[in-house]
Amino acid sequence: MAEDVTVDRIEDAIADVTHPEIDATLVELGMIDDVRVDDDVTIDVAIPMTGIPDQIKQLLAHSLADALDSLDVELTVQFVLMDEQARERFFEMEEDNWSGLDDDGGGAQSPF
Repeated sequence: MAEDVTVDRIEDAIADVTHPEIDATLVELGMIDDVRVDDDVTIDVAIPMTGIPDQIKQLLAHSLADALDSLDVELTVQFVLMDEQARERFFEMEEDNWSGLDDDGGGAQSPF
């Protein structure tokens, strides 16, 4: 890993990563819980509840990895549960920014 890889550089690189079904970034949604840089990079992604489908988790992890591709780092993504306050904020933002609409404009069911 390059010596100039810092938490700030990692946070800048992932700042624009959006949720696949909510028109907001993972940072705005409170999903980036912690970023650590040691021999590799570890990002703790906070999820609102247990039972989030593995496909969604994999999509989130791949989106973060893609954002860090140019930094040539080894990434580990760990999923942790949001605390109650973060969960409430997440669901408010989800309701306000849901982009998973069906063809007739009606709202699709949220996986969260």
